[in-house]
Amino acid sequence: MNLKHLKSNLTLITLAGIQYLFSYETLVAGYDPTNISETENGYWFVGESYSATTTRHIKYYLENLYTSPKTTKVSKADATLTKASMV
Repeated sequence: MNLKHLKSNLTLITLAGIQYLFSYETLVAGYDPTNISETENGYWFVGESYSATTTRHIKYYLENLYTSPKTTKVSKADATLTKASMV
């Protein structure tokens, strides 16, 4: 496991090559290299309504991928740490 502080209240955790972005204490985005295909780039973000700061955190992490059709928008329920990555 790798824990990286990116900015104030913005943390990136990497487990088994999968990235999880936390804004404050909320999982909001990530990258899964096993999810790359012609239609997906492996990046995802939670498509819920957040504060302006958390939205900036997501855009900071995704940069120009935020509006890419290959970046997957998921629900809060689908944004979880995978069991496989914790092994």
